[in-house]
Amino acid sequence: MKELIASQREYFLAGHTRSIPQRKKNLRKLHDLLLENEAVLTEAIYKDFKKQEMVTVENELSIPYGEINVAIRQLKRWSRSRWRLTNLSNFPARTRTIAVPYGVTLVIGPWNYPFMLSLVPMISALAAGNTVILKPSELTKHASAAMAAIFNTNFSKQLIHVVEGGVEETTELLKQKFDKIFFTGSTEVGRIVMRAAAEQLTPVTLELGGKNPVIVMPDCKLKRTAQRIAWGKLHNNGQACVSPDHIYVHESIKEQLIQEIGKQINRICGSNPKESPMLPRMVNERNFDRVAGLIDPDKVVLGGEMDRSDCYIEPTIMDGVTPEDRIMQEEVFGPLLPVLTYTNLDELLETLKLQPAPLVLYIFTRKLRLARRIMKEIASGGGMINEVVMHFINMNAPFGGVGASGMGSYHGRAGFNDFSHQKTIMQKPMWFELFLKYPPQFRIYLRIYRSVIGRSFRNFWH
Repeated sequence: MKELIASQREYFLAGHTRSIPQRKKNLRKLHDLLLENEAVLTEAIYKDFKKQEMVTVENELSIPYGEINVAIRQLKRWSRSRWRLTNLSNFPARTRTIAVPYGVTLVIGPWNYPFMLSLVPMISALAAGNTVILKPSELTKHASAAMAAIFNTNFSKQLIHVVEGGVEETTELLKQKFDKIFFTGSTEVGRIVMRAAAEQLTPVTLELGGKNPVIVMPDCKLKRTAQRIAWGKLHNNGQACVSPDHIYVHESIKEQLIQEIGKQINRICGSNPKESPMLPRMVNERNFDRVAGLIDPDKVVLGGEMDRSDCYIEPTIMDGVTPEDRIMQEEVFGPLLPVLTYTNLDELLETLKLQPAPLVLYIFTRKLRLARRIMKEIASGGGMINEVVMHFINMNAPFGGVGASGMGSYHGRAGFNDFSHQKTIMQKPMWFELFLKYPPQFRIYLRIYRSVIGRSFRNFWH
């Protein structure tokens, strides 16, 4: 691993990744490789999740294709230097910032979307002019092997290299000196990554999870609300960091909402969800056991059937859930939807303010001004009003967490910026010099400075 990182650093320092044409060439090659190997990639995902080809292309590959296309089109504009205002004390200097690549970057991907959540940050890193070492999750071994076979064969290891393995390999990687680390995964592992990065003073972006709440108000459009919540919950079988985790619904419409969500689940999955091509499996028996252990049979009002041999859990709604229940103590990350009720919105908001910041907050209501106010008051990485999940695919807006749900953001230009250092450069001509800045005149300069600043602030406030 030390030799691999050293070779990438040598390649980067030689300037092979810096030119815009070369970056675009690398991105086009990546796009073509994904397109040529779609059958291999979709087969790997089927072996890991039993996810159908159509769903894999939509969930795993469409967003990377879009990210590549946007990056190629916008890369020249993103890379331009930006002029900044220069203060009077530095007259007649000019100031600008330029986006400079970090160097050798490490991207640690998760298992729930092994291609999409590994490729999108990798695309941002390449667009910014970095080299990439990709460490996919060992839980999706077929997807990991597919990426290793494709990338390690077709790219120089000095530019892109996939390192397979488990905890031991990841631990060894984290001992090395990188110029940037991008991690997607659980909050628990995120802390480990951050501690390791701190030893090397390496900048880190953490894309974590959290219990994403859905607030459903009594004035919502009930049928559409249920339709969108059901679809969002079943997307990748609930194994998504942006998945609706639990619902807070006003008690006056709780029964209607539960019934309508049940109807929408039936429309999506059919009468036999186990045979539905839209419903992939839990990734392994360990995750099956964890999610199954969150189910309280006494509170199940829909679903609840399981088959451990097939890692199958039926979409399940639980009613009468309280904050003390086990399902409310950790991120669900599966096809379970706990329903809680509220009567006083202000009391609910005060409770949510005290909880760890989720990755996303969802609100369903026709009172848009109220919803926007709540979005400002409740900490979360992002939010949606009258929709779920879909903000993730907007490549024109930053996506990221805050607090326990992560730090930093990516997608589109935000991803380019995340893998770039914004270097400030000031250029000053030699034909003029402010003599007051040198001793012994410095005292005069300081007196003038204080006089001007004091007068300016007095005029500003009064």
